Amino acid sequence: MARLTDGHGVDSVMRIMEPEPPAGRLPGSWMDRLQALLEVLLLSGLVSGFVASLPFSAIHGAGTPLTASAKSVSTFLLLEASICLILLLLVLHMNREPLRDLGVRPDRWPSHAVVGLALVPVLFLTNGIVAFSFKLLLPKYFLDRNPLVDVIRTPQDLIIFLCVALFAGGIKEELQRAFILNRFRQHLGGAWLGLVVWSLAFGAGHYIQGPQGVVAASIYGLVFGGVYLARGSLVAPVVAHATYDAVALMGYWFLLGPLK
Repeated sequence: MARLTDGHGVDSVMRIMEPEPPAGRLPGSWMDRLQALLEVLLLSGLVSGFVASLPFSAIHGAGTPLTASAKSVSTFLLLEASICLILLLLVLHMNREPLRDLGVRPDRWPSHAVVGLALVPVLFLTNGIVAFSFKLLLPKYFLDRNPLVDVIRTPQDLIIFLCVALFAGGIKEELQRAFILNRFRQHLGGAWLGLVVWSLAFGAGHYIQGPQGVVAASIYGLVFGGVYLARGSLVAPVVAHATYDAVALMGYWFLLGPLK
């Protein structure tokens, strides 16, 4: 076996060890970008939301709003989150990508968790600033209560919504965000572009909470995604998101009480 003595031995060995790209397809080609775009659209919630709405519409009728009851809201959110996570796992499996690539790993998890908990007051402060700004500048669109959680009428509803918040919010939405940001990082113009685009889309997905909710959710998306990109771990955003949702729900219940 010949020795590499041309001064570039390490580079030569690395080139030898790198896997060959598939025939007829170069890394970073338009095919990679097209595949990444299709995967982003697949996991954006459009497909999972549509599929999740089918049994709901079949049972309750096409004209029945999702906010008709706590049961309907929680059922739809859990079903949509489950479908989205199944699609995500299938895409990862097809591409031979481990969950670790999305930041699902245990290293330094205590420090990441502390950062996540430290973000919770920041999120509540953000929500307060957004609410105050709407009340002062756009009173027509100001909401002092979240219409989505007004369907919580009993302690059982609260428990169900807490489970939904942990699963659909803390886990599904953060895995979804990590996947999409990674696809932007690899093929669609960079992670920070993806952060802006997906944060706006994330906010738009909260349209049921009105313009105030859309703005607040967009800012939350920037915070969660920014922390994920800065730390390379999902622990902090998952802890921050799940804790914020849980505390907010309990705050609505114990401080404002169910809507009469």
